[in-house]
Amino acid sequence: MRLFGTVILLCILGGVETDLFIPSFPELRETFNLTPFMVQLTLSLNFIAYCVCALFAGMLGDKYNARHVIIISLLVFVGGSIFTVAATNFPILLTGRLLQGIGIAAPTTLAYVIISDKYPLARQPALLGIISGVTTISMAFAPTIGSYINLFFDWRGNFAALLILGVICLVMSFLFFPDRKGNPAISLSPRMYFPLLKSKVLMTYCAAIVFLVTPYFLFVGMSSLLYIEAFKVPLAHFGYYQGAIAGIFAVISFSCARIYAVFGQKRCFEWGTAITILAGILALILAILDVRYPLLITLNMMLVAAGAIFPINILYPHSLHVIEGAKSRASALMMAARLIIVSLALGIVSIFYNDSFLYIGLGVTFFLVLALPCLYLLLRKKWISFD
Repeated sequence: MRLFGTVILLCILGGVETDLFIPSFPELRETFNLTPFMVQLTLSLNFIAYCVCALFAGMLGDKYNARHVIIISLLVFVGGSIFTVAATNFPILLTGRLLQGIGIAAPTTLAYVIISDKYPLARQPALLGIISGVTTISMAFAPTIGSYINLFFDWRGNFAALLILGVICLVMSFLFFPDRKGNPAISLSPRMYFPLLKSKVLMTYCAAIVFLVTPYFLFVGMSSLLYIEAFKVPLAHFGYYQGAIAGIFAVISFSCARIYAVFGQKRCFEWGTAITILAGILALILAILDVRYPLLITLNMMLVAAGAIFPINILYPHSLHVIEGAKSRASALMMAARLIIVSLALGIVSIFYNDSFLYIGLGVTFFLVLALPCLYLLLRKKWISFD
């Protein structure tokens, strides 16, 4: 129970690392006289560091003791958090965000791998549902909490909260994570990823998962500028819109085990795909019509989250077993791919952003459309088995 609780806490830290300080974007923009693109650098630079270090974390986790890798990485995260809290200019803030990205990579990449070693594959989709549920509940409350922290303690308060949570995770990981035997024969060369990259099955899994999660992170990354600045949503209310989207994801995640037992994983997979198609169509309509109602956009993104949860929770545990002895690298590869795609998506959308939902909605639709052939291929080729 302590092990599982520590894994959940690490996943929460990985989730709120982004959502907690997003309500501070307008204040950061004013404080440091930033453009929208520069504000997004606090996310994009963090994601890039996260991405590169996740790949190294995957190799380190397979080669060495994953517990030690996680603890050292959390020390880096805590150091980066100190930089962000103490930042007196934008370069120092970016340095802190860079270190946070480096430090969070191994804990979020390797945490679920430790769980996958302990529990059978048949149980893992349900366990992932619990982890996703707890994580997304924290993500649901993070914007609300971040909004109020920002109101009472300004933008530094949100980074101070990340510092405190990072220290707690560090202590719990040191106390409760077991040693995990590695394979010294594994090289730290990037070539160790070649077998994974050559696997059509694993790459299809990876593409499906990444394309399903990107719309959510794209919207989260742009939502404060859209809602607070363009739609004039009060800062105190902003978190409720964000929280509703993450909240529906959490509720369904918590219910996954029971839903799987009643309807079966295959039917849930098919339903999730159908909802994804509907959500993509609605996002396209809202974007083209230039809808400026936060409630309608939020409802659409809730549908996006609801459609993605079943395929993601089923696909991810299976993806770690595609190639024997490569769980950490498989997890790292998918994490890195997600961060690269999300960073590129945020960068492109922020450049074209025009104080409307247009380009955000087009981006959401684009990635949902890309996910569909991947899901179809997994079913047609029977590369996934439903337990």
